[in-house]
Amino acid sequence: MKGFLKGSRLPAALLLGAGLNAMLFADPVFAQAAPTPPPASPADASASTVPAGTLPSSTGPSEADVSEIVVTGSSIRGVPPTGSQLIQLSADSVVNTGATTTQELLSNVPQLGAFNTTPRPDQRSNGIISTAPNIRGIGQAQTLVLINGHRLVGVGQLQNIPDPSIVPPSAIQRVEIVADGASSVYGSDGIAGVVNVITRRDYQGIEGTFRTGFGKDGYRTLNANAVTGAKWGTGGVMVSGEYTKNSRIEARDKNYLTQNFLAQGGRDNRVIGNACTPATYRYNTAAGAPTGDFIQPATGAINPRCDNFSDGDIYPKQERLSFFGSGHQDVTNGIELFGDAFYSRTTSDAKRPEGSLYANGVVTRQSPFFPAGVPASVPSVTVYYNVNRVTGIPERDSQEVEVYGGTVGTNIKLPHDFNWTTYVTGSRSQTDLHEGSFSSIANAAFINAPTAATAIDPFGNGTSSQTAITLADWEQRYFSKQYIWEINSKIDGKLFTLPGGDVKVALGGVYRQEYYDGLFLNGRIGFREGVGAQSGLRKVYSGFGELFVPIFGADNATGIFQRLDLSLSGRYDKYNDFGSTTNPKIGVNWSPVGGLTFRGSYSTSFHAPALPDLFGPDTRAGYLANGLLPPGMPVGSVPGGIFIAGGNPNLDAEKSKSYSLGADFQPEAIRGLRASLTYYNIKFKGRVAFPNSAFFYVDPAFNPYFVSNIVCASGTYPTGTNCVSRPIDKNTVFNLIKDIPRQGFPATVNSAADLPDIYSVTILRRANLAQINTDGLDFDIGYEFDTGIGRIGTQIQGNYVLNYNQSGAPGSAFVDQFNFGQQRLKVRGQTSLKSGPVVAVGTVNFTGKYKNQFNLASGALAIDKIDSYTTVDLHFGYQFDGEGLMKGSEIDLDVSNLFDQEPPFMRSAFGYGIGDVVGRVISVAVRKKF
Repeated sequence: MKGFLKGSRLPAALLLGAGLNAMLFADPVFAQAAPTPPPASPADASASTVPAGTLPSSTGPSEADVSEIVVTGSSIRGVPPTGSQLIQLSADSVVNTGATTTQELLSNVPQLGAFNTTPRPDQRSNGIISTAPNIRGIGQAQTLVLINGHRLVGVGQLQNIPDPSIVPPSAIQRVEIVADGASSVYGSDGIAGVVNVITRRDYQGIEGTFRTGFGKDGYRTLNANAVTGAKWGTGGVMVSGEYTKNSRIEARDKNYLTQNFLAQGGRDNRVIGNACTPATYRYNTAAGAPTGDFIQPATGAINPRCDNFSDGDIYPKQERLSFFGSGHQDVTNGIELFGDAFYSRTTSDAKRPEGSLYANGVVTRQSPFFPAGVPASVPSVTVYYNVNRVTGIPERDSQEVEVYGGTVGTNIKLPHDFNWTTYVTGSRSQTDLHEGSFSSIANAAFINAPTAATAIDPFGNGTSSQTAITLADWEQRYFSKQYIWEINSKIDGKLFTLPGGDVKVALGGVYRQEYYDGLFLNGRIGFREGVGAQSGLRKVYSGFGELFVPIFGADNATGIFQRLDLSLSGRYDKYNDFGSTTNPKIGVNWSPVGGLTFRGSYSTSFHAPALPDLFGPDTRAGYLANGLLPPGMPVGSVPGGIFIAGGNPNLDAEKSKSYSLGADFQPEAIRGLRASLTYYNIKFKGRVAFPNSAFFYVDPAFNPYFVSNIVCASGTYPTGTNCVSRPIDKNTVFNLIKDIPRQGFPATVNSAADLPDIYSVTILRRANLAQINTDGLDFDIGYEFDTGIGRIGTQIQGNYVLNYNQSGAPGSAFVDQFNFGQQRLKVRGQTSLKSGPVVAVGTVNFTGKYKNQFNLASGALAIDKIDSYTTVDLHFGYQFDGEGLMKGSEIDLDVSNLFDQEPPFMRSAFGYGIGDVVGRVISVAVRKKF
């Protein structure tokens, strides 16, 4: 360890923390079959916390008795998640925030990772869908997403994370969030909590909205939606459609982007020479090895430094079309049929940055484009050039995601206040990603061709159109099909009555199937070349139960026990591919006096390994001419190596234990005041990640992820002397790679004898690695009151992280992450006024200061203090009353990021920290009801 960190000014924990941060976060977040009345909203505030033990009340005519409501986090009608905090976003939030997607709406919640940022889809093949919610920063895959309490198929190339934005915001009744372990009710994925998008049950009339917005640098948005429906005595139907799009934002338009931090005491992280535009070259030795300085003939510069983000997009162009419909009908007294269906198609397009499209090659004097001025003693040069600039053909990452599905089911009222609900739900997705690239085969063939018609001109415009097309005719393509379907049957109702109230129970079972079919191509556009393909089928059998016991209630309240509720829930899940798991939860609500409730919960949860993690189409063993170089070893001592990447069929489930303690205060003496405070504690282990080679030879916990053969004259590596790397036994190597696809080897490998000498094998397949221990506080204070000018509402809600510690692998030391980009404080404050036809809402979003590591000019590691970040959003709405053409109309004006605040400066990456990269956007909407 000391040798590895020689010259560093910081302890080893800093390096480990930086490595953990890079490994885990390198690529930059009800009404299952029951009526869903809208919740009360604090003077049109965008979010509220419902104290445990209460239920949302209707702002309009009641659609159902409150006992029929099934709330997120509970299987029993009329019983919210006892002991847990329930966060709600009302239908008014869609209007009052100007949200055009569900994720934009969710970005208003401080407990979610997308808070005070611009939610962006990730174009690249890591498969993470950035528009999915992420509770407490634990992970998108660890946050369960539901639509009307039903599971949704995942999307992505190498992941299967559901995207809630497939639901048009115009179809949303409310969103409920339980930031607590949820596996006792829902099974897999609810480690951090659950986000449940609840749609309108039905609708009477027609409503349409048109919204357009604009920002700096030509940024534009457009949204059009409509909802229609009808209600009758025994049922109802609702249909909603939405179209939204936004333009791209190019990196060149953001002057805060940089990789040069010398003026701020940091390091110039721009690449030297080999990723520059215009092209550079180096002299070659007689043996053909490049040596000496990088020369840029177009400018005369020697060893120029160049960034690798210009010409790319910082925010992609996107377009989405979505439909959602639902309906319900009483067929006889006590029997109701219900169903919903949805369709969504999203496309995005992003220009690739220059830094990802650089090629190199040897050019001899036979090439017509050999650079002038090279000494006669130099037989050849190695050139480094930007493929985009040479071909004139811009390379893009384009993605299309299509999702569709639905649910059909029945509610049957049984004797003695029991209800039997059965439904079948299913959905399918198709994700198609094209990553623009270039042909290394064509590059090798043409870089030193002897004629102008065939040679590549890396320094000018001499490349022929046919050569340019052949060079650019290449892509990496990831294509996946996924589906999920399940049948869920549950009976719930009142068992008997105690002095404290009705004892209620729910019992049910689930059968589910999941399927993933992934394809990876690396070759000419339109051809099945470099094929990697895998598929997997999963079957899950589950049984669950929940018991609610009111020990003290209105009829037997005494002393400090005005109310005492106990909830017990548990679920057993059996998977055909990794085994079974049982997860319980206990919740308690206690009210010592009226208006004050203390609550607590304890639960275990899990996330089953995703099918793309088990059967990733990127699974392969690749040959490297130069393998992993162990720290301290002489350069060139590891001439041949192998990396093993991709899926891992031996993964286990991720698991967690969590508990929370909280208090809710709603005094009767001060009507309109409410306050809530929650402490949470999560211990999460076995997170699926890729092993980080920065830990190899440094942390013994990572020894299982590499193989080498280092021999020392005395002692053992890394403390021994005169250590050298030797070839690994070929049978050992072949046994590691014989069952997976192989690429890039000098010759076909059918047996150990076919292998070249291998000095290192790095096993970079997905593995159960990271552990996270975190705890913190959620707080929410709101007050509504009437004045002479109207009703005013105020609210402050936020999240404060007390501790966030990570371990890179089982057995590895935990490292405090507050020095490595982990934010501690997120707060949202809002004030609203409802005065006759006018609604005005002002919102302040605040993220506190945090720290991150960076390199000093000397190369030593140091800690960077990132400034706090504050944005302000405004909403104004005017509703037209009376008769005539404007009856039922509303005009809205929204300004997001009013003061056009740029993300805070950071001396690493591209020069900015967590924040809004879009900037101020002004939008106007016209809404009409018929």
